[in-house]
Amino acid sequence: MICLGISSISYANESYYKNGKLVELQNTHSKRSFSDSSINYYKTVSGKKVGVTNQLLVQCKASVNCTELLYSFSLVNHAKLSDKIFVIKIENGDNIFSVSRALFESKKVMFAHPDFIKERKKR
Repeated sequence: MICLGISSISYANESYYKNGKLVELQNTHSKRSFSDSSINYYKTVSGKKVGVTNQLLVQCKASVNCTELLYSFSLVNHAKLSDKIFVIKIENGDNIFSVSRALFESKKVMFAHPDFIKERKKR
């Protein structure tokens, strides 16, 4: 029981909400860098490898002014994909998982999660 509590603490900063449930990730300490961004790789509890960019995808609830919400979180580097869906670039010093959790926990968004890159598999 104590081990479970300790392992949960180690994942605390590397989690996001999916369908209202907290999903924990383990950092693999593997990274790919490009000229304008980088991808950090994580594993899910089930062992699936996923890449995380420095961008968030956010959909606000119908009654919420998403632009105002993002500014209230000091998220000024964003682009509008539709009326309620935004892509937000997270600056280097910010933790993408903390930002996504804070947005979701505000209860003003339908979802807020990192822009994932799935591992490419040969067919």
